Amino acid sequence: MRSQPPCTAWAEKLALRGEDLSPTDHAALDAHLQSCPACEAAYADYTFLDARLCALPPPALMPLPRLSLQTFLQDKEKGDAEKLVHAGNAIDTERRSLPIKQTVPRAARGFSVRRLFPVACVACLILTFLLIFRFLISSNTSSQPPGTTIFTYTGHSDYVDAVAWSPNNQFIASGSWDGTVQVWDAHTGAIITIRKGHTNVVSALAWSPDGQYIATGSWDGTVQVRDAFTGSLLTIYDGHTDAVSALAWSPDGQYIASGSWDHTVQVWYARTGETINIYRGHSEFVDAVAWSPDGQSIASGDRNNTVRVWNALTGKTLAFYTEYTGGIIEALAWSPDGRFIAAGSRDKTVRVWEAFTGKLFLTYTGHTDEVSALAWAPNGEYIASGSWDHTVQVWNAHTGVTLFTYRRHSNTVDALAWSPNGRYIASGSWDHTVQVWVAPTTR
Repeated sequence: MRSQPPCTAWAEKLALRGEDLSPTDHAALDAHLQSCPACEAAYADYTFLDARLCALPPPALMPLPRLSLQTFLQDKEKGDAEKLVHAGNAIDTERRSLPIKQTVPRAARGFSVRRLFPVACVACLILTFLLIFRFLISSNTSSQPPGTTIFTYTGHSDYVDAVAWSPNNQFIASGSWDGTVQVWDAHTGAIITIRKGHTNVVSALAWSPDGQYIATGSWDGTVQVRDAFTGSLLTIYDGHTDAVSALAWSPDGQYIASGSWDHTVQVWYARTGETINIYRGHSEFVDAVAWSPDGQSIASGDRNNTVRVWNALTGKTLAFYTEYTGGIIEALAWSPDGRFIAAGSRDKTVRVWEAFTGKLFLTYTGHTDEVSALAWAPNGEYIASGSWDHTVQVWNAHTGVTLFTYRRHSNTVDALAWSPNGRYIASGSWDHTVQVWVAPTTR
């Protein structure tokens, strides 16, 4: 459960849906959430519960119609007018020209209010029940144990190779060997958009820091940058001569780094596709790319047991290490503070290095098969690793002690993404599913 309640001044706006806020209030709330963990957690609770309620099956009873005093007045006025016509009352021309509303007696208005009162009472009772229900659900979900599956997404028809969480925690994008990129609600699985722009396996995916765009890499040799929700194409990058196997968006959102089976790492403008630099230091397929949190450096791993750290814009090699690696590098993750790089390998281990010295910090040996996916917790304390042994293991990034093992997948776990708020993990698998589950406590 949260250690502190949300800010009083923001409580009302947190409880409203986004469409119920003015643009100014919406922008102010977004800015506040960036700096207040308590309000961010409360907002995530509200959004999650609202999505769960929307996903419930239709009720057996039809809802009450929306009633208003004006509706009753109009009905009464119409009835009074008809009675006057049938009775043949003689009304002078001036009085008949006035709106009927002006002739409604006070008693009629009182009668309408009396009719409305029971409906208002029922509406209040329903609202009270919903608020109590929401509170109880919130208390229950906030105390769910690690590994509790929130949702299993089954929209893909082939291996899931890439997963990315939207910066606002609400949506997930997934890429698959079925050639599609699918964007869906992280809590209900409701489809937002399905894209079929690539002609081969979608093997890499990255969400822009502002949440507006998604970059996708494919075995067709291209990277496509599209609007995250409409799917409209922004640019296609075709600088590689072989499959694109890894992508990373710069923290400022201006650049994208792409790794390829053509043995290169290329950096280019996200909006135009203009190439900034091509790094040619690898001698084998580049299967992993990670951008440093400060945006100054890029780490890349290849199938020749090599990790390189580059200056992001000049391409100068800042660090290079191979002696401690034990196999093909399949995944990389940079620690949130920029001090360490974790690399998952085909030798079943995860090794954590000091990023710029290459000094080995620790080796994690909890898996029984090759490690194919990594995600560092937003608070920097934990690492999640996915493997061909069908598990996701969450462990202490400083000691290597295993905290939790997730065993719900039935095939290789090839993609991982930790939600930006640190509360959930999305894991993509060759069992064709993406599963969203409660992460071990990270606050």
